[in-house]
Amino acid sequence: MGKLIAVDGAILLQDDPLVVCTITETGLPSLFDKAEGNGFLLDGHQITVSNITYPSAGATIPDPGPYPASFSSTATKVKDSGTLVLLEGDTTATISATPQIPASPSPTPYPVTFKVEIKVAGQLTVKAV
Repeated sequence: MGKLIAVDGAILLQDDPLVVCTITETGLPSLFDKAEGNGFLLDGHQITVSNITYPSAGATIPDPGPYPASFSSTATKVKDSGTLVLLEGDTTATISATPQIPASPSPTPYPVTFKVEIKVAGQLTVKAV
């Protein structure tokens, strides 16, 4: 059937809803192919993740990062300028961070792992496989 192609403005979220962090896109969308006026995101699209906490466990001292990450495409056929497009649901590799739980005399590390996922493609028109 196909999935929606992710475009500039797609919603990127951590796959663990208890992780709180800042996700910043550092990669650029395609300059050639667009959907609804926004450029396609392509395999290898880069982000950085910073200010990572896990408040539900008390880990409120952030791991500042930044942790660089890039998305891997699950598309098999559709390319833009020779690179596979990213699809809704594509993810980064696992990110490992260590926010801390405030404690005396020193904070306690609280390791967390998560991925960043393209939750919403940012357009509703163009699909790919």
